[in-house]
Amino acid sequence: MSTSLTAYYGRMKHGLGTINPEEAVQLGEEWMIAAATGAGLGLMSAALGGLDKKVFGVNLPVDGLVSVGLGLVGLQVGGESGQLLKIASIAAGGSAAVRTFETFFKSGLKVKGDFEDLGGSSSMGFGGHQMGYGGVPLVGPGVGFGAAAQDQLVEASKYL
Repeated sequence: MSTSLTAYYGRMKHGLGTINPEEAVQLGEEWMIAAATGAGLGLMSAALGGLDKKVFGVNLPVDGLVSVGLGLVGLQVGGESGQLLKIASIAAGGSAAVRTFETFFKSGLKVKGDFEDLGGSSSMGFGGHQMGYGGVPLVGPGVGFGAAAQDQLVEASKYL
């Protein structure tokens, strides 16, 4: 038995109706604090030429340091102002975490070695195509479009 669109609309309307307006306003204010923190970090990044700086040979995320500073000041100040600073601290920490983990994952997921020797009359059946991770051919722009790209993807899937 299928549910009608009216039933889905009713569920959605009921769900939206249970939202506390005061909490929604609070969330909006916190989003604005996060956006203002992001704008401030963007200004700092533009002025400093990036948010990662080497200090004594160690890469330090400037926004991570800003996050710790805002959090500590927020804890010391207390009250409504302290809460605002703690929210800004979380936003700055999120920025630092995204960049730090992006760098970590990019370096950890790189394929080491050359696959050029797999070209030509390769035993994998891709003759002359540049090979990527695990012997899968690297298809240029338009990946997945056209018969040739589709054939390459089908051939690559046979060897997974």
